[in-house]
Amino acid sequence: MGGFHSRRLRATVSIVALIGLTPPPAFAQSRDAVLNGCQTERAPLVKLDKEYGDLKRSKTSAAIGEGLKTGAMVLAKGVMSGGIPLGRGGGGLGGLGGMGGMGSLMGAVGSMAMQSAASQPQAQGAPAPSASAALFGPDMLSSAMGLNVPGLGGLGGGDDMKAYAALAVLVAIVATADAYAKLKEQEAGGDLRKASFNIDQDAGRQLAISRQIADSGQALVECRSRQLTDINTRLAGAANDKDRRAIRRERTELTSALKKDIDVTGGVVDQHTTMAKTFTQGRAMTDGSSEADVLGGQAPAYAPAPSVTRLSMPTSVGGPPSASPQQTAAPAAAPAPALVTIRAAALRSAPVASAAPVRNLPVGTALQAKQSQADGGWWEVEAGGVTGYVRSAEVGPPGSAPVAAPPTQTAAAGRQGGRAGRTPAAAPPPARPVVAGPTNIRAYNQSVIAARDNGKGRLSALMTDIQARERRESVFYALLDRWTRG
Repeated sequence: MGGFHSRRLRATVSIVALIGLTPPPAFAQSRDAVLNGCQTERAPLVKLDKEYGDLKRSKTSAAIGEGLKTGAMVLAKGVMSGGIPLGRGGGGLGGLGGMGGMGSLMGAVGSMAMQSAASQPQAQGAPAPSASAALFGPDMLSSAMGLNVPGLGGLGGGDDMKAYAALAVLVAIVATADAYAKLKEQEAGGDLRKASFNIDQDAGRQLAISRQIADSGQALVECRSRQLTDINTRLAGAANDKDRRAIRRERTELTSALKKDIDVTGGVVDQHTTMAKTFTQGRAMTDGSSEADVLGGQAPAYAPAPSVTRLSMPTSVGGPPSASPQQTAAPAAAPAPALVTIRAAALRSAPVASAAPVRNLPVGTALQAKQSQADGGWWEVEAGGVTGYVRSAEVGPPGSAPVAAPPTQTAAAGRQGGRAGRTPAAAPPPARPVVAGPTNIRAYNQSVIAARDNGKGRLSALMTDIQARERRESVFYALLDRWTRG
């Protein structure tokens, strides 16, 4: 009989415990109502957070990370070609586990490297393929085309541009600044001037996304603030203790919702903070300058202050990633370039549009810059012995000015081509990009700071205010209870 009562007691205790762990339906509905009360504002951030998570878990991301970690660049190409199998699900490197550990992995990498060398005979004394070519080869670029990268959905310019843009975002997030700089060097065919231009373009493509994050974060803060104001108003007008307890429980659920908001907002901001750092350091490497030079006096989104140490291009990406980009002594200053006007322009007395014009500059006017690069979108130049300022968008390198053929010659050439069945002459190749100051990188850096402060920062402050008020109330009611007990 005693055993029966004992078992019944244990069952009763278990039921009571389960009831205590399971929130009542009304409480669960209240919690969902608080969390989902700002669903519209949260949705864009949740979507971005998932897209970045999928990107970082992709097979391409795993291949890049493993290739950099082991220093065997051929590994990445082998993974994308199917030479090294990946495990099922998630795009991770699960398939490597069945190869007998790291020793077997490195043996497989070595075997693949030898096969690659054997299949591509080289002349005696010819240089070996570069590490960057092995890491960012055709297979990797082909894989990048299949990635869903936020901000690149409507990018034109052909498959190559799309592949490099997608791979640049992924490398900027999951790899080192060294690897990113080498990728941009490869994309530019070794032309560091063009690589600098392309890095600033990468930052420009991310501006819309970072601004969207800032706007969505601000909208979410405003929605949560309205919820808190409503809770505080109802709490102040509550008629009895039962209502007050229910409203305080709702406020506690708002704190839980804010924690989730901070996590999702912080997650997407972190991706862009990493990219802002990579773009800044990558541009410093291609320019032979420092973070401070690239940011032009701005505070970076990723550190309290920018580094003033000049950076240089890494010689390889083959070894384990270093703790910081390669640092060298400051190189000699780049010479001031010769320029030419590519459209009719005005030489002004100061680098502002409202400054008085010094002289007019027809298309094709030869100019000599006074410094190695533009500052704030303006070049200081000398034209015919007169010094002034001209917009960087109005000038280009020598040979880039459009040359219009005389109308009579154009018409004659058209008639001759029609009679002889000749095709018109091919258009001249496009001019090399004019590398002005890194304006997109600076604008992007500022937008990432705004996304961090307007979203995660304000949400954190809101949650701190609620918690501080709850602590004050707890102390007050403890003192009140002690006073009533005498």
